[in-house]
Formats: sequence, C-alpha cells, structure tokens
Amino acid sequence: MGFTQEANIRHFHFQRVLPRARPTSAPNIVRFTMNADMTLFARYRIPVQEGPALCLQILTETMAGLDEASSQSASYALTLEHFTSFALARTKDQEAKLARRKPRPPFKPTGASQLKWPRVN
Repeated sequence: MGFTQEANIRHFHFQRVLPRARPTSAPNIVRFTMNADMTLFARYRIPVQEGPALCLQILTETMAGLDEASSQSASYALTLEHFTSFALARTKDQEAKLARRKPRPPFKPTGASQLKWPRVN
C-alpha cells in the first residue's frame, strides 16, 4: 500500500483481505506495518527497491503459521537477521546464475574478415 518515513526508519504498509462467509458482506481487511532501518539497506548493499519484497517475504513466512480467523493488524520490525539472510540468499542466487552460464569462446576473426589484430612489436 506504500510507505512512510520518519528519520532513518521506513514504514512499509501492507494489507490482507480476508473473505467473509457471505459474499454480500464487506471483506475483512487486516493491516500490517513493517519497520525497516534504512542504514541496514546500505550496510548490506540491498537496493531500497527490494524493501517491499523483503517485507512481503517475512510477512508471508509469519502468516503461514497463523489461522486466517486469528489474523489481526500488527506491526513488525525488520531485524539484522532478516537483512543478513536476505543478502546471503541473494548472493547465493547470483553465484548460481553465474555457474549456469556457458563460457563464451574467445573472439577470433575469420580469414575473410576485414578486422585485423594490431601487430605487437
């Protein structure tokens, strides 16, 4: 739903819509706020644009163990452990991508090519 910022703390706002038993009644909306220290984004070299994804990942893990009926509005704080695990997972993903890449053969112009290597004296 957006964010607000006070000093170095950014508050990411989320909402969860829980369906009602009867379709004519209004849905139950549960609001969540995730508080993140902006200095930790810089320390772990996590782009600020990845903040909502990090928050949503934590909310999803938190909500997985709860019953929908017991859901209520809450506020959570991103901790140092959240940032370290997110940065570590991102590093592993990047390393896995590099490992899957095929190495490119070195460029060598053909005999018919007009491109010539410079002479080394």
